[in-house]
Formats: sequence, C-alpha cells, structure tokens
Amino acid sequence: MAKKKKKKQQRGARRPTYAKGKPVESSGKKTATATPAKKAAAAPAAKPSTKGAGGRTTPERIQWNLIRKGTLEQKVFMTLLYIIIVATLLSYPLRLAEAQRNYDEAKKDLKKWEQKYPTKAEQKKQEKEKPVLPPKPTFGIMLLELFMGAVQGVLFAFLGLNISRRTDLETPLLDGLHSGGGGADPGEIRDLLAYAVPTAVILLIPLVGKDVIVDRFFPAPKGGRIKYSAWKYSLSSMNDSVQFQMLFVLLVFSAFVWLFFRYREQVKFEPHCAGMAASFLFAMGFIYLNMFGGAGVAGEHVSGAEMLAFASVFSLPVLILGYLYWKKGLEYSLLAGVIGFGIYPFLATLIIK
Repeated sequence: MAKKKKKKQQRGARRPTYAKGKPVESSGKKTATATPAKKAAAAPAAKPSTKGAGGRTTPERIQWNLIRKGTLEQKVFMTLLYIIIVATLLSYPLRLAEAQRNYDEAKKDLKKWEQKYPTKAEQKKQEKEKPVLPPKPTFGIMLLELFMGAVQGVLFAFLGLNISRRTDLETPLLDGLHSGGGGADPGEIRDLLAYAVPTAVILLIPLVGKDVIVDRFFPAPKGGRIKYSAWKYSLSSMNDSVQFQMLFVLLVFSAFVWLFFRYREQVKFEPHCAGMAASFLFAMGFIYLNMFGGAGVAGEHVSGAEMLAFASVFSLPVLILGYLYWKKGLEYSLLAGVIGFGIYPFLATLIIK
C-alpha cells in the first residue's frame, strides 16, 4: 500500500492549534471585525467564550476600561485631556478678576467692621460679625482652583469615552489622526467647518436667550450686576462649552444611547432620539437643582417657573450638539460649541444693556 505523501508545511505558517493541545481554529477565513454602521442601530456585541475543562463553554471576562496604554482609545483620551487643559486656562482672566473683586470687597467690609468696633474688647465681643477675608488671589491659588475644575472635566471625558466606544457614536477625525493616517486633509477641514459654523450660529439663540431671561426676570444682587470685559467672558465661556459637552454630550448622551441600545427591544424607541430627549431632561433637572440651591444660599427670591424657563433654554444646546455628535462626530460638536459659546458674550452685550 502506497504511503500518502506528507504535506509540506509552508514556511512561516502558524502551527495548528491542536499541536498545542488547544481546540482547532478555522484558518480558511478571517473573522471580520464588526463595526457599527453610521446612522444604523448597532446590535450589542456577543460575549466571547472559551472552552473550559470538560468542553464546557465559559464566558470570557471583558475588561470595562478600554482606555489602556497603546490603544487608540488612550490616544484619543489624551487629546481630549489636552483640550480640557487648554480650555481651563482660557478661563483664568475672568476667574482672576472675579476673585480679586471678591477679595477687595471683603477687605472693605473688614475695614468697616474695624471702624465700627475700634477697641479690642468690642471686636472680641462681636467676633461672630467679623467678615471673613478670603485668601489673596495669587497665580498659584488660581491655578489650583482651575486644576480642580479640569479634573472634573477629565473624569467626565474618561467615563464618556469608555461608554461611547460601546455605541456607534464616533470620534472620526481623532481616530484618523491617531491611526497613522496623518493630519486632516483639506476636504475634512471644509466638512468640519461646514457643519460646525452653522451649528454655532444656531447655538447663539438659546445662549443669548438664557441671559435675556436672567436680565429680565431674575433680581439683580446688591450693588447691581458686575460686568467684566466681553473678551474675558468669551474665553471663560469657551471653557464652559468644553465642560458642558464633556458632561452632557459625551458622558450623559452616550450613556443614554448605550442604555436604549441595550434595551431597544423592550422600550421600542430609536436609541439616538430617545438618548437626546433623556439627556435634555437630565440637563434641565441638573441646572434647575443647581440654580435652586444657589438661589437659596444667596437668599434670592426666584420663582420656580423662572428657574425652569432658564434651565429649559440652557439645556437646548444638549439637543443641538448631541445631534451633531450623532450625525458627524464629537469633534464637530466640540468645535461648534467652542465657537458658539465664544461668540455669544459679544452678542449678549449688544442686546442686554
């Protein structure tokens, strides 16, 4: 009986897995990587499994944190980190001016108190009425305060990016930049501006509208409303835009989209539209509660209807920017937000006298 000719193994080919005591793997076809199509509902990925002892299938443990060293997610996160830091530093001029004014006002109050109670005995007796002098605003103190605000934004970005990677929401330009594709080509830049600039113009309506509501219905504090240079408001507002989007767009909107994807068979809602609506309601409640607490501390009397109107108008950018994030990508909504938030203080100064 003729012996079968033994097949010669190709040079460089992988050894069959059964040679290592593992299950045989299919080598004929490559497994296609499932990427969710844009504008289409992405089905949740099936949990991978491995063969355990006795041939039983056991689910493979999936690591929650996707932002690990050397991954694309880690590179995208670092870019967002730089954006947050730069945006935070932009708010320095306004924060310094506000801190300096509060310090000067506290010094005046302290001097009045000392004139009212000139002797040490009187001052000791009226110690409870003594105004508290805040620390003098120095560069180091202001930098520390700004750092604490930046940490908050970084945390939102970290959680939001981890969640958004489990949906079909994208960061296309950053992905292309960090995937070895080089910088953005002129076509991508034109596309970015073509969507970001009109969206920024639309954003001006709710942003100026909220200031009109405050000026018309909210009582002015003692001594009137303090006004600083429009350029200081503009730079600080750019930082507000980045922080606003890290929380309400990247984190909250992505979380609701993931949630509605996961339970879409039960709720019967389109995940993105439902996610935008839920994010809008979340932002409205968040802003309302912050205003309610702030008004209580300041002793201002503002009706619930007025606070609800302000919160509703100020939450509209979540819908506008969330829609652009869904359709085009996070970079588009970030640029639109920075432009819109940066321009609106100049427009508000022309409308509100």
